[in-house]
Amino acid sequence: MAVRPNQAVTSTTPPAVEVLTKTVQVARTDTTAFNAFTLPKGAVIAGAYIMGATASDATTTAVVNVGTNPGTANEVLTAYSVLSTAGTGYNAAGAYGGSAMGTQLTADTLYKARYAATGAETTGGPWLVKVEYYIPQQGYSF
Repeated sequence: MAVRPNQAVTSTTPPAVEVLTKTVQVARTDTTAFNAFTLPKGAVIAGAYIMGATASDATTTAVVNVGTNPGTANEVLTAYSVLSTAGTGYNAAGAYGGSAMGTQLTADTLYKARYAATGAETTGGPWLVKVEYYIPQQGYSF
């Protein structure tokens, strides 16, 4: 049996954690990666969401990436398509969640965001990316 710091489960143990959020707006003109936000050492990314009112009308692809080097290292959001209905409403990243989901950060980490499209386009966005994270209580990992 796994040994846990607090084995008794009550209304106060294990301790509750507060879910925090960072948000960044990504426009279709953001084709060069820009500094979006920093998550602190010890943070665990719990979720990512995309919100938008107008989908991109790019003829081939239109994606949003968030990571330390968007397009190459997409630890938060990997090639989330903002074409058609995927670019409108409030959507969970789902399968497009990046490699850092559920992983505790070992250092303060700067994340960047970028929009990339192929084919002609005239409209779309902006999109708001919301990232949820928490800091585990001392003695817990995630």
